[in-house]
Amino acid sequence: MNHPNPTRPTRGTILLLSRDTALIAALGPQLSTFGFRSEVHGEPDALRRRLAAPVDPDLPEHPLVLLLVDLRALADPAELTRLAGDHADDAGRCLPLVCLGEEDALAQRLAAMRAGAAVCLSATLGPAALAARVASLVALPDGGPERVLVVDDQPVAALFAARVLEHAGLVVERVHDPLEVLAALERFAPNLILMDLHMPGVNGIELTGVIRGQERFADLPILFLSGELDPGRQLDALRIGGDDFLAKPVSPQRLVARVRERLVRARHRLVRESVSEQSAAGLAGRERLFTRIDRLLRAGSPTHWALLYFEQPGDESVMTRLGAAVSARLGEEAPAARVGEHGVAALLSGGDEGALAMRAETLAQGVQQDLAADAAVADRGVGWCPVARSGGEAVTLVSRARKAARLSLHRGQRRVECYASAPLAQVAAAQRSPLLEAVAAGRFQLLFQPMVPLRSAPSERYEATLRLNAPDGELLAPSAFAPLALRAGQAATIDRWLLGAGLDALGIRREAGRPVELFLHQSLAGAADPAWVVGLRDAISARNLIAFRPIIQFQIADADRHLDLAVSRSGQLEQLGIRLCLNGMTASERGERVLDRLPAAFVRLAREAAHGLQGAQLAALVGRIHERQALAIATGVEGPDIIARLFRAGVDLIQGTYVQPPAESMEFDFAALEAG
Repeated sequence: MNHPNPTRPTRGTILLLSRDTALIAALGPQLSTFGFRSEVHGEPDALRRRLAAPVDPDLPEHPLVLLLVDLRALADPAELTRLAGDHADDAGRCLPLVCLGEEDALAQRLAAMRAGAAVCLSATLGPAALAARVASLVALPDGGPERVLVVDDQPVAALFAARVLEHAGLVVERVHDPLEVLAALERFAPNLILMDLHMPGVNGIELTGVIRGQERFADLPILFLSGELDPGRQLDALRIGGDDFLAKPVSPQRLVARVRERLVRARHRLVRESVSEQSAAGLAGRERLFTRIDRLLRAGSPTHWALLYFEQPGDESVMTRLGAAVSARLGEEAPAARVGEHGVAALLSGGDEGALAMRAETLAQGVQQDLAADAAVADRGVGWCPVARSGGEAVTLVSRARKAARLSLHRGQRRVECYASAPLAQVAAAQRSPLLEAVAAGRFQLLFQPMVPLRSAPSERYEATLRLNAPDGELLAPSAFAPLALRAGQAATIDRWLLGAGLDALGIRREAGRPVELFLHQSLAGAADPAWVVGLRDAISARNLIAFRPIIQFQIADADRHLDLAVSRSGQLEQLGIRLCLNGMTASERGERVLDRLPAAFVRLAREAAHGLQGAQLAALVGRIHERQALAIATGVEGPDIIARLFRAGVDLIQGTYVQPPAESMEFDFAALEAG
């Protein structure tokens, strides 16, 4: 059943798999209003044959632009992976994938994620809303073709890529001199950059770093196309901010497929952000801001960036007006977000610290002028902190900018304060370190990071992690205080606090009828206490958590140094029905040695293993974990690109900023998992 558009030129064909006759009848005409032709198939086999068919030369004006699959038409949601195939396979036959699923069907949403779907929409959406959402994932709002900037110093290679993409309906501009790219970005305003890696004057990695350093291009998809075969060099390209890597030579079909996939993901992100901004006075989400900060830190380019923080006492209406003023002053220049009950933060770029200070002052004065007539928002503190002083993570950076803002509020002079603190090395050198005093006093904050299942979802899982409330108001990551505490013999203090707070959080969830599986880290230094196991047992019993025991985590390096103790404690934990997770697994003799001796239920891969090993090596490592009847966890997932690779390797659970940065509550919506 086809639904041509009688009034507009057809911009392409959307393949629809569905048996819902009412949906089919209503959706076709709605898609036609957006200029799309729909082609309906009721059986997976029929759709599979259609996808395998050669391009029809008699219908050049009807290219296939999207695959829409109603998961209710599949006997098993897992069939979607076989149907859609790998979006990046060598055959190159890849269409953007959108799924329809039942609102609370977790299995369907997991299947969509694993198949690489751009989004899994609710089947309860009305035909008009569904057509509009699908259209937004296929074409630009104005209906115009999307633009690709090809950057390659080899004219023949650039011409090849341009001709292939132009034949697929895209508008292409070529740049042979990488030093002219910034001017081309301003003039051409591309939707995607296709970039070579090795070029004279400036290579693709350096150029990507420059592009990512400008906020308006921070989310612009960059796809590398290069003959570079070194996995380490390819990883460098992705780490600096590249979204994908294609090795030359590449087939035309595969090149088009990967470019289209990137464009669809970018459009989907814009749709989600536009919805978020409409509901938050123009502010981006907290997760987007944290993800942007983490990207700057991963790329090693925190200089020339700062976080500006507005501390504003008042109710929600006051915060809404403040957020609107900050957003209006920033425009599209930088992301701003609500980061607390009374806080709004924004990333700024602007050269050295002197230039950043001027930019922060200018923005703060502008917001003050905009709200000058609003008596309800008169009292305000404004502070800022260079990203280079972040302590290596977004949570600490925000706390430092907030500290400066609260100082500004306390002084009441409407001055913009800059974060300032003594270097941690000086603090640690003191005989009675303020950090050690904070540890001894238990001035910690508990954060939670969810683990998303790639294969099954018997329950919700979170990892509990600590931040130290330093005496000066900062929130420090464990890397800033744990080594100092260990050397000072205070590891057991940290362990006891985390265990008690974590069990309390478990108890609250149990009483609310929302139990979770919670992972709590413990050190072997703390576990060396003969009373450690008994204390753990009694703490669980006192909170009536016998049926909701936590998962205890040991570091593999720590366990290897104290292997006999680790074996003894893990055996005692097993007798109590407490499962063990081993952190930091690599393809090494040490990892294998610990894995052979300890009965782990979970094994968390080290970041360098999850992201650095080639596919076969990673699959082999995960296979050895599965041989021990353990589930494999991958952390550091900061984008959708690696998910399909981790799934193919057999990884069971993922966590990272792409899933959700560490948060103060366990409120991740596991039932609404979306891909892309």
